[in-house]
Amino acid sequence: MPYTDHSRTFANNKYVYPVLSRRSKGISVGINLNPDRICNFDCVYCQVNRTNYIQPVKVDIKRIGTELKETLDSVISGNLFTIPPFDTTPVELRHLSDIAISGDAEPTTFTNFYEVVEEIIRVKHDETKLVLITNASCLNRLRVQDAIDLMYRYNGDVWVKLDAGSESYFKDISRSHISFKDILNNIIITARKHAVVIQSCFNRINNIPPSYEEIEYYCNRLNEIRKYGGMIRLVQLYTVARPPAEDYVTPLTEDKLNFIAQTVREITGLPAEIFP
Repeated sequence: MPYTDHSRTFANNKYVYPVLSRRSKGISVGINLNPDRICNFDCVYCQVNRTNYIQPVKVDIKRIGTELKETLDSVISGNLFTIPPFDTTPVELRHLSDIAISGDAEPTTFTNFYEVVEEIIRVKHDETKLVLITNASCLNRLRVQDAIDLMYRYNGDVWVKLDAGSESYFKDISRSHISFKDILNNIIITARKHAVVIQSCFNRINNIPPSYEEIEYYCNRLNEIRKYGGMIRLVQLYTVARPPAEDYVTPLTEDKLNFIAQTVREITGLPAEIFP
């Protein structure tokens, strides 16, 4: 099964889907809180198809719990690996790596995010990692902070998106009304309490990779987060693996990703991994 297959459709599920994740190094069970695909970012590299309008619908938290239990049981029992395309999963990757709150848009925009976290914790096995993948736009909300605190009491982890070092590059990539300063402040709010993973997607834009100056700015932002008390456990660097929103976005070479990772290590001293 290829890493490029991240379909949100599984069985008759509406919210829960398994994927083979290159960053989790195994099966990640995703939870999609935004089936309407409405997001507060409009990233040029986004691999979610938003060309067709989907009517907003109420998210059924109890159904999330039911789907999650059934999907976890399928992974743990091995039954998942009898079903295409998971039947081609390499043997060494046939294990549950984590549960990821992710999906088709920013999950923390969901009003009842705390209640979803409660339901996931009720269903999951204690040792199973629970990951939130977030663009940091709502990390200043008290109820979201409470949910993250709860996650970390049950083997939680937060992977925060940071795809730029400067305001101008951030705007070009995210196309969001939210300021880069607010994003950085929100990351600091969470990273002061809990060590986070910084997850960054770098690409060629109109055939041009990010400049060395932009990467230096990016490293300076990482240092700034730590200067204000933020804890960064790891930096994950990757590039597009599936068709992006804009056709002028293309993947970086592995050599370029390695160069960025080495620059991060030299300027910040942080561990950095690449996912070409």
